[in-house]
Amino acid sequence: MTTEPEREMTEGERLLWRTLRTKRFGSAKFRRGVPVGPWRAAFFCEPARIVVEVDEQGTPAADGAATTPRDPARDQWFFAHGFRVLLFRRDDIAANVDGIMQIIETEIRSAPRGMPRNTPSKMPTTPAGAPPTEA
Repeated sequence: MTTEPEREMTEGERLLWRTLRTKRFGSAKFRRGVPVGPWRAAFFCEPARIVVEVDEQGTPAADGAATTPRDPARDQWFFAHGFRVLLFRRDDIAANVDGIMQIIETEIRSAPRGMPRNTPSKMPTTPAGAPPTEA
């Protein structure tokens, strides 16, 4: 059961959800505010095991990284259980929602299929917040 309470969508999440809820990625679709293990995902595509989050700050750090503080325990849990987490800045969503949809569609197409629920991924563990490395 999730440890995070339900909450209202942020401005950036509303912007993304307007498009995401009507976009079809084959048979894959997204749900919002979904409990995933002990966490709550802003948007979740179960067949592709993709979690989409929104950085509300909207302004990149000097190195171009997202500015929303990441929860290392949360990131590690998602990575360890085979979920891919995509984080988009609110300003990028507002400026180019079609481009964001293309990125999401590419991730869905490249996601492994047929992985049973609650099965840990064979992905190596990585430092919190870092994407898994490919062998």
